[in-house]
Amino acid sequence: MRYAFVAAIAVVCSARPTVADPVTLAKPEWKAIVCHADAIPSERYAAREFQRLFEAATGRALPIVERAQTPAIYVGPDAVAASGRTKPMRDAGEEDLRISISRDAICIDGGRPRGALYGVYELFEEMVGARFLTVDHTYIPPEAASRPLPIGTREYRPPFAFRWSYYGETGRRPDFAARLRTNTVGADPTYGGRTGYRLVMHNVANLVPPAKYGKEHPDYFALVNGERRMGAEGGGPQLCLTHPDLLDIVTQAVLDEARKDPDARNISIAQMDNNNYCTCPRCAALDAREGSQSGTLLSFVNAVAERIEKVRPDLLISTYAYAYTRKPPRTIRARHNVLIQLCSIECCQFHAIDDRSCALNREFCRDMAAWKPKCDQMLVWHYNTNFAGYMLPFPNLRSIGRSVAYFQRNGGRGVFMQAAGNGFSSEMSDLRNYVMSRCLWKPGRDSWAEAREFCRLHYAEASAPILRYLGSYHDLVGKAGLHPHCFATESAVHVDGTTARMAVARFAEAMALARSDEVRHRVEKASLCAHRAALSAASTRWRLDDGILRPDLAGFAPDLLDRYAELCTRYGATMETEHATTGSHIEGLRSLFAGLRAAVIENATWRVAVIPESNGKVVEMLHKPTGRNVIMPHRAFNRFRYEDWVRDGEGPGARSIMAYEVAEARPDRLTMRLTTPDGTRFERVVALDGDAVRIEGAVTVREARALDLWLHPEYDAATTSSDPNVVGIYVRVPDWVHVNRLWKDAQPTAPQSDAVTNAAPGGAFAMFNHTERFGVEQRFDPDQIGRLGLYWYPSRLQVNLELIPNAVIVGAGQTTRFWYEVRYLSSPPTIRRPLSSTVKSLSERPPP
Repeated sequence: MRYAFVAAIAVVCSARPTVADPVTLAKPEWKAIVCHADAIPSERYAAREFQRLFEAATGRALPIVERAQTPAIYVGPDAVAASGRTKPMRDAGEEDLRISISRDAICIDGGRPRGALYGVYELFEEMVGARFLTVDHTYIPPEAASRPLPIGTREYRPPFAFRWSYYGETGRRPDFAARLRTNTVGADPTYGGRTGYRLVMHNVANLVPPAKYGKEHPDYFALVNGERRMGAEGGGPQLCLTHPDLLDIVTQAVLDEARKDPDARNISIAQMDNNNYCTCPRCAALDAREGSQSGTLLSFVNAVAERIEKVRPDLLISTYAYAYTRKPPRTIRARHNVLIQLCSIECCQFHAIDDRSCALNREFCRDMAAWKPKCDQMLVWHYNTNFAGYMLPFPNLRSIGRSVAYFQRNGGRGVFMQAAGNGFSSEMSDLRNYVMSRCLWKPGRDSWAEAREFCRLHYAEASAPILRYLGSYHDLVGKAGLHPHCFATESAVHVDGTTARMAVARFAEAMALARSDEVRHRVEKASLCAHRAALSAASTRWRLDDGILRPDLAGFAPDLLDRYAELCTRYGATMETEHATTGSHIEGLRSLFAGLRAAVIENATWRVAVIPESNGKVVEMLHKPTGRNVIMPHRAFNRFRYEDWVRDGEGPGARSIMAYEVAEARPDRLTMRLTTPDGTRFERVVALDGDAVRIEGAVTVREARALDLWLHPEYDAATTSSDPNVVGIYVRVPDWVHVNRLWKDAQPTAPQSDAVTNAAPGGAFAMFNHTERFGVEQRFDPDQIGRLGLYWYPSRLQVNLELIPNAVIVGAGQTTRFWYEVRYLSSPPTIRRPLSSTVKSLSERPPP
C-alpha cells in the first residue's frame, strides 16, 4: 500500500461581487449558522468559532441551528449537503477545506476531522483580514464587517500533513494551536484532534532495553572503541543493527508500541542522541559499502517494515536521517512504508537553508536532494532556537519562510519547527510562534513580512521601535558574517554591549509610546530578550576588583538583574536553556552579581585568574608579553569556560557547578580540592612553570567507580572564518601536522575527523590563527589521554581542544591522575610531513 500526502491547490470560481451589491459579513439578512445534528465535535466547535468571530467583526450574535435557513452560514459537510448548495467534497483529506460563497449562503466544509474548522479560520483570515496573533489577541480589522467577500468557491489542501511550531504557547492551549493550524497538539476531538503522524523520537534503547538484555546479550549493543557501550549518554546505547536476533525483538516491540497508540500512522525505530554507532565488522562493512552509517540503519528499518506490513499494512515505520545518518546510503532505498525524518541540527539558522552563500547549509541541501528519490515519505526536523539561551535574541526571522518553502519544494511533507517548546515566554515567542505557524500552513509566505505585520498589529502604536530593533539586529549579524546554529554562544548571535544597549533603548522607546496597559504588557513581555542580552553583555565583560569578580554593568541600569527577574515572574518565563530553568539561572546570576572571589596567579609570562567556587574555572589566561587573553570570553560567565568535567556520576560538570576549596595558594600555583557526597575527592592544580600554564588533576575514590573524564578548554579563535588557512588545527604524530588543512567549509570527512580523534599518542594539540598571528599549544601525557576532541565551527569564535582520558574503573581508595600544559604560540607549528599520508595513517589506526 502506498501512502500519499495531498498537494496544495487553491481554486476561485466566479467573479467578485460588484461594488454596488457586495456580499459582506454585515449583510443584515444572515439569519443563522447551520450545523447539522450529525456534525462531529470539531464541526460543532467550528460553528461556535464562526459565531464568536462574526460577533467580534459585526457586533451581531447569530444563533446556531440544526436546520437550514436562508440566507445562512452552513458549517460542516452534513450541513452543506443538507443545504443543497453543493456536492460533498470527494476524496477529501482530513484537513482539506472548501469555502463557497453566494448571495444568500456561506458554505464551509471539508475533510474530517479538521477541514471545516480550518475552513472557518481560513475565511476569516483570507477574506475578512483577521489575524490570530496570540492566545488572547485576535485582531479583527475595523472594516471587517463591510469587506466584500468573493463570490465563488475556494479549496485549499495544505501541503504539509504534519505542522508543529514547537512553543509552550501552543502546547498549553490546543484551542490556540487549532487557530494557527498546528495539528500536532492535543487529541481533543473538539479541536479536531491531531494528525496521526508522530514525531520521530530517539528510541532504540527503549525498544531493546539494556536493563533487560544487556547482561546476557551485550552483543546486541553497539561496539564502540572496542567495547559494547550500554551507558546512558545521549539517552542510551545504540544497537548493533546487523545482529540477527534484533529483527524479531524490535519487530515485536514496534507492534507493542502500535497497540498503545492505535491512532498513530508511524512508529519509530530511531538512533539515540549520540554518535556511538556500532563499528563491529558486520556493521562497519555495510556502512563502508553504502558510504554512510545510514546503511545499517535503513537496512534494518526496511527489514522490520517488511515484517510489519504483513500485520499492519497501514502503519509506517519511521526513522531519522540525523547526524551520522543524515547522508543517505548509496544503494539502499527506503521501503514504501518507511518514513524518513531529515534533521538540520548542523545548519546555520541566520541564513535560509538554500542560501548558497552559507557553507553550513549547502551540505544539508545536497543530502535532502539525495534523499528525495530514495524515500516516498519525508518529514523535516528543523531547528529554530538557541538551546544554549532560550531568552537571548536569535536572528532567524528573515530565513524561516524561505527554509520552509524549500522543504516543501524538495519532498518534505511535514515540518517540526523545534523551538523553546519546553518553556514559556522565551525570546519573542509570541511573534515567532505566529510566524512559524503561518509559514507552515502556507509554505511560500515571507517570514519577515509576517513578522512586520505581527509587530504592527500586536504592538500597535509602540511597534516602530521594535521593528527598528529587529531590523538592526538582523543587519548586525549579517554584516558580521556570522552563522549561528542552535547551540550558539553570545558572540555567535552578536550579543555584545552594542547590541544589548541598542535593544534596551529600542524597547524603552516602545514603552514610552504605548498608550494602554494592554500594549505596555505586550511590549514588556517582548523586552525580556533585551534585558537578557544586557545581562549577557555585562557578565561577558567582568570586572576584577580586589580579587572579586563581578559583571560590568557600565551602560546598563544598576537594577538590571532585579528587573529581568521581575519580568520573568510576571510573564511566566520558565526555561533559560533546554535543560536549565529560569529560576536556577537567575539564582546563579545573583551569586555572580554579588561577586565571586577569584584566585590570581602570575609570573613574567602569564596572569591566570581562577574561580574556585565555580568548578575551579579558569576565567582569564592573559599572555603578558602580548596582552592577549587566549580564553577571552565569547559567552556569558555563568557557563563553563575552561575546566574539567566528569561525564557520568558525581563530580563537577557542565550542569553540575561545584565549589572547590583552596587548599594552597602561592603566587604561581593554586591547589583546590572538593569532595562529593559519594566520597570521591577531586584535586585541581593550576600552576605556572616558565612559559607554560600547567593543569593537574587527581581523582581519589572512596568506593570503586567508573571515571569518564573530559578536559574541556575553550580558546579564543578571534574569527568566524571557516577557512583552515585562517584557523589551523595541529596535532603531533610525531611531527606536527596541520590536520584540518583539507577540511572544506570547516567540515571534515570521516577519515579527517578520525585523524584528529586518533592523534592522542603524539602528545600535543594546537590551534593557530594565521590572520591574528597567535595560537596555543597543549601538551599532555599520551598514556593518560585516549582521544582528542576538536570543536571548531564558524558559528562560534572559539576552538575547543578537548582531551578525553581513557575511561577507567578506579578501585576503592585508588587515585587516577592527568596533566596537560598550555603554551602561547606566536608562530604556527613547523610542518615536516605531508598531510595526506598522515591523515590516512591516523584514520586507519585502531582505536585505543
